[in-house]
Amino acid sequence: MRSLWRGDAVQSNIVSVGYGGPTGSTGSLNPGSEISLRATTSCCTTEYVRHQNDAAVISPVTSSSSALDKNDATWIVRRGLADSSCVSFESRNYPGDFLRHYNYRLQRQPMTGTAQFRADATFCPQTGKSGTGTSFASYNYPTRYLRHYDHNVYIASIGGSNTWDSATSWIDDVSWVVTTPWAP
Repeated sequence: MRSLWRGDAVQSNIVSVGYGGPTGSTGSLNPGSEISLRATTSCCTTEYVRHQNDAAVISPVTSSSSALDKNDATWIVRRGLADSSCVSFESRNYPGDFLRHYNYRLQRQPMTGTAQFRADATFCPQTGKSGTGTSFASYNYPTRYLRHYDHNVYIASIGGSNTWDSATSWIDDVSWVVTTPWAP
């Protein structure tokens, strides 16, 4: 019988509360499904949310993209870390790392378990603001939505004080199509 080392115990705890468990490539927002998020703005309909150097960005992903790019653009849907009626996005190729906002910018970071991290990594889906796809409101800043701006991903409000809060293309930039995952 092998001994249970610390990493196994942590993973066991994560799975027991519904995170880090089995995944399935369904392209839905059901917990455990794997997805990719495609931009709907006319400039960017071949671009997907991915992580690059820990930052969330959008970039083109196609069938000829590298395996790394496809994995970076694939997320596992988890029950919201702060509210189970919402969702959190776990990195497929960095298990235990989640998309979370910090200073309004989305990043891939390891789960710390703090209430602040859980709130920053929770997003509440609703009908896309453009009438297409899905928009994701920040759990702890509910008037801010996941938005791509200048190829980076932020939580943004319409017409706020930051450059990424610009009203130009806002309703399209905060609307995403949930697709089947790029990673095989």
